Amino acid sequence: MAKVTIITPCYNAEAFIAKTIESIRNQTFTDWEHLIVDDGSTDKSAEIVSSYMLDEPRLRLLRQGNSGACNARNHGFKACSPASEYLLFFDADDVLEPNMLKVMVEYLDHHPQVGLAYCDVWYIDTEDQVLETPPYRRFVPSGLGIQEIPYETPQTPLVCVACGGGLYESCCVLRRSIYELTNGWDEWIDQGTEGVDLFTQFALHSEVHFIPEKLYKYRQSPHQATRTTIDFKKQRQKLIAKWKEGKWLNPEQKARINEIIWLYEKRLEPLFNINHGTNLLFQGQFSPGVELCWEGIRTYCMSFIN
Repeated sequence: MAKVTIITPCYNAEAFIAKTIESIRNQTFTDWEHLIVDDGSTDKSAEIVSSYMLDEPRLRLLRQGNSGACNARNHGFKACSPASEYLLFFDADDVLEPNMLKVMVEYLDHHPQVGLAYCDVWYIDTEDQVLETPPYRRFVPSGLGIQEIPYETPQTPLVCVACGGGLYESCCVLRRSIYELTNGWDEWIDQGTEGVDLFTQFALHSEVHFIPEKLYKYRQSPHQATRTTIDFKKQRQKLIAKWKEGKWLNPEQKARINEIIWLYEKRLEPLFNINHGTNLLFQGQFSPGVELCWEGIRTYCMSFIN
């Protein structure tokens, strides 16, 4: 029995999996179980995990053929303790600050209306050195434009979550009772926007809160999938298509999601494109800058006609 279940999909992570395990073992909150799902690794990841299991009874190893991170997460959840109250889906190359679980669990214990709590992040390199990390920012529609949510404000509204409000999977502690109301990790969408998909479901069922503390270290590697193999534009299109269909939504939820998709496609994305295009122009990249600005201005203006 454990209060928190930590599920880690692991594929060829021998360089970092030991550090990930150690960061869990070093938590000041100790009532946890850690399930590592080896997703068909061809390196020594499984052997490293097995070596830790010799003196760590809270650690378990599951093995499967290579099926992707979302499949591994779903596999891990099916095997976890039925008594756990909270879930953390934690990547195999990242690191937690020692008080992460304590802070997040205490917050969720004292805020029963919150189904998902997430924290701020440090970027680190392959040698665990802290990199320059951009300030965490959240935006919501406001009048004809957008406005930033103050950093210290915990409430993160549905529109912010659904529009990709910067929630990294590994910094989110989930209330299990709410997770069981969702469809879980969508293996068709898979990596890139799978977190937006799941966390939007959370925001439809409960409150989502931000904890303004840097309790999670997100490793930046030139070889990770988010930098090399994921087509984020294609993934966003798949996600939007799924939610536009939305067969699992009730009429009220469907109306809210349709409004958010319209805001994202017609207002938020064009405004971000204008901002990005302007930055490119200042950097001397005139052709892509003009193209982004024009597309953003055109779409934004057409939204008042359509």
